[in-house]
Amino acid sequence: MIHENLLATVGNTPVVRIATLSQSPDWTIFAKLEFFNPGRSVKDRIALNIIERAEERGELASDPLVIESSSGNTGIGLSIACRVKGYRNIVVVDQNCPVEKLKILQALGATILMVRSDQDKGADLTQSRIRLIDELRRRIDGVFIPNQYENPDAPDAHYRGTGEEIVQWIETHGLPVDAVLVSVGTGGTITGVSRRIKAHNPAIRVIGVEPVGSTLFGGVKGPYLQQGPGNYFIPKNLDRTHIDGAVKVGDRDAFSMCRRMAQKEGLLLGGSAGAVLHAARHQLENLRGNVLCVLPDSGEKYLDTIYSDMWLADNGIELDSDLVNSVHVVNLDGNVDYESIADLIR
Repeated sequence: MIHENLLATVGNTPVVRIATLSQSPDWTIFAKLEFFNPGRSVKDRIALNIIERAEERGELASDPLVIESSSGNTGIGLSIACRVKGYRNIVVVDQNCPVEKLKILQALGATILMVRSDQDKGADLTQSRIRLIDELRRRIDGVFIPNQYENPDAPDAHYRGTGEEIVQWIETHGLPVDAVLVSVGTGGTITGVSRRIKAHNPAIRVIGVEPVGSTLFGGVKGPYLQQGPGNYFIPKNLDRTHIDGAVKVGDRDAFSMCRRMAQKEGLLLGGSAGAVLHAARHQLENLRGNVLCVLPDSGEKYLDTIYSDMWLADNGIELDSDLVNSVHVVNLDGNVDYESIADLIR
């Protein structure tokens, strides 16, 4: 198949069985791998849909400047869409954005503005990013703001895309699905998916997953290291009508699951994906049958953070010893102790 351009490859992501988490005859955990999108995350879907719906409505200037707040992935998706379409774009991130995401945004030609606060290290700075964009809009002509937190085209992308693909997968394979678990941040993914799932079968439960410290579903506000999920305010795109429950997952549990999936399944996942799988595994006593997890992004963007033992230690997170995988150096400038090397790998 020859596609017209890269944007034509957004969507239709695969579903795989997670064998190491599906060893009981009572349940099977499946994962929809959103990092098969070209920008390596679920956010490619909303980036494309928001831009194309705005084009259809004539909302873009002749030489538009697209400005969006992002923890990284939406900015990457929008940057890809803007390069293909010939638009300029600015991505407003904050100091918590992983360096890998910044490098990708730079490589894609986005103008990057970073919000910093020495007083709020580790805190969610989403609202600060939004305030900066509001000020820029008053000063610059021809600005288009996708506003993933409020734009109805975001959940629509998941209703017509992600949710529809899940329904087709269920129907194609004839699998009874008890629950679908979705990471929650801006609210667009779970709102669109839950609307489509409930229209197909109201009995399928839709469960949101957020970090400990996020207050989307209540709880105490606090810092967290998972990038993408969670918020301290309720985005307008978060519609709880079709959401049956929510689970909070701490950073250590999310990152441990990421490490475990890489070592046991060959799946290199982002922290939000690790949190969703952890939630699924530890909620199974309340579930039955098949569980589908929507995994938002891949781990390549977090190699210097959640896959770095030093970074985890600096942030007070200690993993189980079996999840640590060190580099063993063989010094060729002297006598090589081959027996010790053999003992190490036996």
